[in-house]
Amino acid sequence: MDHGKQLVPTRGVAASADIVMHEVDMPVRWGDMDAYQHVNNTVYFRYMEQCRLEWFAKLGVQTVGVDIVPILVEANCRFIRAVTHPSTVRVTIRVTDVGPKIVETTHDLFVGEALYATGVCKLLWMSRTANKGVALPDDVRARLLPRL
Repeated sequence: MDHGKQLVPTRGVAASADIVMHEVDMPVRWGDMDAYQHVNNTVYFRYMEQCRLEWFAKLGVQTVGVDIVPILVEANCRFIRAVTHPSTVRVTIRVTDVGPKIVETTHDLFVGEALYATGVCKLLWMSRTANKGVALPDDVRARLLPRL
């Protein structure tokens, strides 16, 4: 399956998986590796997190000192190839679903032009004070949809 060309059916707004919203290059650190001499599986989630947080900043999504924040409610990763040191990982983020409360994103991790992993993350917009999910704020929706 070619994940780079897939259109994902949605409950909310259909989003083309072709549009890269943000990408970041990160050097693989020696300490990212484990006893098997490849990047530990947990580090892939850190790479995705860094890309996601930079994307939030690029969108102007506030995550500190505000009540309504996006939280990660689901994450998975399909490991295709083992990343090793030294190398640089390029991580991309694409929006694949925009629902009433949840935005689904797909991350691809590359070394050079080769795909090494792909992951899907679901982000719930929640009220910290109410401790429950809320509708995706209109200003966030407006920042996402013109890019689709």
